[in-house]
Amino acid sequence: MASVEEFMRAAPARLEGNTPWAARYAAELRRVVVDQANNSARNLQEHLGPSEIGHRCDRQVVGKLAGIARTNHVVDPWPSIRGVALHAWLAEAFTAANAKLPAPRWLAEQRVTPHPEHPGTADLYDAEELAVVDHKCLAESSMAKVRSAAGPPIHYIIQLLLYGRGYRLMGLPVKRVALAAYPATAGSLDGLYVWERASGPQDDPLLEEVFRLTDRRKELAIEVRNGHRQLTDIASAPDYDDCYFCPFYRPQSKHDHGPGCPGTN
Repeated sequence: MASVEEFMRAAPARLEGNTPWAARYAAELRRVVVDQANNSARNLQEHLGPSEIGHRCDRQVVGKLAGIARTNHVVDPWPSIRGVALHAWLAEAFTAANAKLPAPRWLAEQRVTPHPEHPGTADLYDAEELAVVDHKCLAESSMAKVRSAAGPPIHYIIQLLLYGRGYRLMGLPVKRVALAAYPATAGSLDGLYVWERASGPQDDPLLEEVFRLTDRRKELAIEVRNGHRQLTDIASAPDYDDCYFCPFYRPQSKHDHGPGCPGTN
């Protein structure tokens, strides 16, 4: 029979590291990465960009507009970090591709202003196809939604249309918008999937309605900020994936009635 020492040596190593030092060092590395993610310009921005204002959940958007403190300690920042890194790499790749062409085709990471209070940075403009492209690094569950007959979530579509409007206001023609969904967990690019739709001035009535909805949400945010309403007084549209990444998701609030939103049941 093996001794206690032999048994312990044969036990699987802790996931954080193979020795106490390695486990401690893994925690230190993780702390630096998480701190950087939490203090990035994207997380600290005070205005809502095109990726946020089209969200169907009033409570999430109002909370952001009101500057409510983050209560989500469930979500891990790694998917977001991975997405930021992919966007930076793709911007370099498409910019470098212009050097091989007789005239520039790709415009990457362009600041656009579809609404004076809600500017944003669009991933890619294709001058040959007159297309606006948004890169998404998606896990399989989100990829399945994009591939489905229903297509991408509405806030993805609104984001694309807002970028298209921003380019049109700059004087660049837009015939279509496209979502390029890159597989986040696959071992190859075989899972790359593109969803597209025609776009142009015909989208402006829908976007004007989005702006009117945003104005109403801003009024609610003022009431929340002034203490006349609680965040949970605002209507929600719970969805598991959306809730999981929402900064105000806190499942415990359903039971302890503390800060945050309980999200889905």
